Amino acid sequence: MKRLWKTVLMSCMGIMFMLGGMSVARATDVWVDHWNYENVDVYVMSDTLSYGDQSSGKWFSVSTKMVRNGQLSEVITWRFSQFRSDMWRYSTNTMRGNHTTVVIPRNGIFEYGMNRIGWSYYIKDTYYY
Repeated sequence: MKRLWKTVLMSCMGIMFMLGGMSVARATDVWVDHWNYENVDVYVMSDTLSYGDQSSGKWFSVSTKMVRNGQLSEVITWRFSQFRSDMWRYSTNTMRGNHTTVVIPRNGIFEYGMNRIGWSYYIKDTYYY
């Protein structure tokens, strides 16, 4: 009987150690900016970040939640890209056609993505490079 209890206790401890070592992945919304001119708080949906590097340059994409007065107003997907060593540009799912716009510093969405990916950037004049 004593041997049975010892086996059960050892098994329980082993299971606790195994479960304790497992990490739980959770998607989070990370606050990155407040746009005073629209009275909007911007939250990045961390689990939507994707990126790549190809011969023509780097890119990354991320979705954001725009929150006004505590209420979700819209979800916007941003795609940032850099052609070779040119300045960074972006487009969103709310823009028409294949139009892109130059990213102007201080853009919390851009900086969050770059920092999460681990890519370096610098600001020259009024642009990100």
